Amino acid sequence: MISTSFTEILSILFVCLIIYVSHYYYKYFTRENPLPGPIPLPLIGNLFQICSDTAVWPSKLQEKYGDFYEVYVGSRRLIWLCSEDLIQKIMKPTINGNFHNLVSADNDGLEEIGLLDSGVVYNLNYKNWEYHRRFYARTIAKPLFLIQTLSIIQEEFKEMENYWENLGEDTVLDLSHWMKRYFTDTLFLIAANKQARSLASYYGSLSGKRNECTSESILKESDTFLEAVDGFAMCLIYFLLFPKIVRNFPGIKSYTQRLKNQLNWFRNSTLNIIKERREEIERTPEDQQLTYDILTMFITINTPRDITEKIADNLHDKPMSDEEICGNFIETITGGIDTSSNSICFIIHYLSHYPNVKGRLMEEFDRVLGKDPNYKITYDDIGKLEYCEAVISECSRIFSVLPILFKNNANPDEIGGLTFPANTQFYINFQGIHKHKSLWENPEEFNPERFMDKTNPESKNPLYTFGGPGRNLGMMELKVTLALLYRKYDVELADMKAPIKFHTTVVRTCDELKVRIKKRKI
Repeated sequence: MISTSFTEILSILFVCLIIYVSHYYYKYFTRENPLPGPIPLPLIGNLFQICSDTAVWPSKLQEKYGDFYEVYVGSRRLIWLCSEDLIQKIMKPTINGNFHNLVSADNDGLEEIGLLDSGVVYNLNYKNWEYHRRFYARTIAKPLFLIQTLSIIQEEFKEMENYWENLGEDTVLDLSHWMKRYFTDTLFLIAANKQARSLASYYGSLSGKRNECTSESILKESDTFLEAVDGFAMCLIYFLLFPKIVRNFPGIKSYTQRLKNQLNWFRNSTLNIIKERREEIERTPEDQQLTYDILTMFITINTPRDITEKIADNLHDKPMSDEEICGNFIETITGGIDTSSNSICFIIHYLSHYPNVKGRLMEEFDRVLGKDPNYKITYDDIGKLEYCEAVISECSRIFSVLPILFKNNANPDEIGGLTFPANTQFYINFQGIHKHKSLWENPEEFNPERFMDKTNPESKNPLYTFGGPGRNLGMMELKVTLALLYRKYDVELADMKAPIKFHTTVVRTCDELKVRIKKRKI
């Protein structure tokens, strides 16, 4: 009797499975506007086909299915766009445009970790997003802020140089770790006027003199914070792509909770920093100038001690809450560290393999900045480094740090001659566009000259690198860091034959870049 009941249960479950699978594929094969792409599996879609690098996968599919294809993540349909003509409408800046949102409001993953209504990147509230974006445009894009930042960059580079000298000239350095910590310390001073001590911590670990750098508790907190920064990108891609049923599957659920715990720690630590700064501001006499950093701007905006340009209007005339500041601050720190530190590593890798490009770059540094390696770079010098900017642009084109972007339409819209319903998820393959043969001659060749000849049509091609108000800051960080490095040092890869090691989540990340650095003979 028991055996029969069990058999009946199995039969019912099998019938239900057949019905579900049949319904799933009926909907799939009768979907509106079918596009080429790999056939998905029920529940998981094409997740089983995703390779370890999320930038490699779309390019492989582009080769097989063309510039306009689809994949499934769970039951969610993702439309991939890999040519400039397909994304012009999506990337065109318009007030309250149809493609303002990166993701749809029903993305349960990002909603679960509280990212849909804060900051700039994933904020679905347009008016709230517009206010925060205006804040960035009127603060970090201004010369006064950039001049102050220029001084911080040069001071942090000096600290890093001191550690290199203590380790000895023959030491092989992994620049992927050094650059991550250099930009972490720089960004913390820029954003919060606060020492992160990540360079000191890393040097202490390598030299065995960790306790001599600063207190162990401060170094440990610095290490944990950097781990949280590294984990933020993984948390984003995980909760963005993986369906709830997968995230809560036995054996995976513990990993899901670990990511959430790390993000909660990140938020709580940031809220503590905000609380400490509020208390500092309250203790500062009103006739005393406050520090001109991003966190102080966030806290004082629309208050009697506002140090920003007035950006309040009839909709945004209130101070920011701690939760709003927290979301913006985390985006500033994580976005700034990841894009700058990885960009500089990829640029150094390419310069090492293209000595003619490196030679011309060093000639420009000598011409614009002089041959004194201790010369302090000024704000006016930055705009004169045109070839340096071309090198940065070409590396961003051929090896994009931000290889993909996702967009979501609030209302039905036409893309590529097909009409898609509201809340369709579009993925833009910047890497594929930056190497598209219709736009670029010899697209796999590293050639900064593309951007120097203004009569060359390629110099006018769209390049999707640093976004919005952060572009000037990011470009300045890279220019100054390259100038500080190559004006004083000869940089050689420890192994010229070794391929660069990297992985991609939201950002393409350099895992290892081993070099030898020796002082130049001038």
